[in-house]
Amino acid sequence: MKIYYTPKSVAAKIIFCFTLLSACCLLSTVLTGCSATIKEHVSVKPIQTSLPGYSISGQRITYSNQDIKLSILPLNPPETRKILIDKAQNNPLAEILTRPQYMVFLLDIENLSRAKIIYNPALTALHDSEMGFHKPLDYTDLYSLAGSLQNPEHTLNNMKGLFYDLSVTLEPGQQTSRLLLFSGIEEVIDKLMIEMKEVYIGTSTITLSFDFIAGEE
Repeated sequence: MKIYYTPKSVAAKIIFCFTLLSACCLLSTVLTGCSATIKEHVSVKPIQTSLPGYSISGQRITYSNQDIKLSILPLNPPETRKILIDKAQNNPLAEILTRPQYMVFLLDIENLSRAKIIYNPALTALHDSEMGFHKPLDYTDLYSLAGSLQNPEHTLNNMKGLFYDLSVTLEPGQQTSRLLLFSGIEEVIDKLMIEMKEVYIGTSTITLSFDFIAGEE
């Protein structure tokens, strides 16, 4: 038996298919496009934990035991800009690193042990609530940011010792305070965690994590 379609039935089927396709596209947009693009700088506050060794004072979260004291302080754009300019006046990266897609933390490490402490920033990562995975910016990353500027080498040389790049070794009694720089924060997030793997104290290692609640300023 042959089936013949009238112009009206063909038009109805076309309209139905178009409507179905539109609905599928809308559903796809809802499912995959729920995350809003970030427009303002992300403000973060440490989250209290019941794990031993952790404490919070103001915006700073600290882990300490008999061997090490390590604290992280999230910085807002004015604080970041001040540190960068105090180190090198007219630092062109001060404007770049205070944009919304960047996050900056001040990381202090003090060696309380009788052995060497080794911290490798390559084993640190920032995990955000949008499944983002961010590694700290190193010298190569900053050179790429400064590449379009005049005398990028001069700019970065003035920042030497200001941010964590390669592994840092602390002898007993020594301490350091430098910046951890992260980029790629493109979406609005509500939580983040900074994880530090294999912080060496002598021949043993510890892994630390620091949780923060986040929101646009």
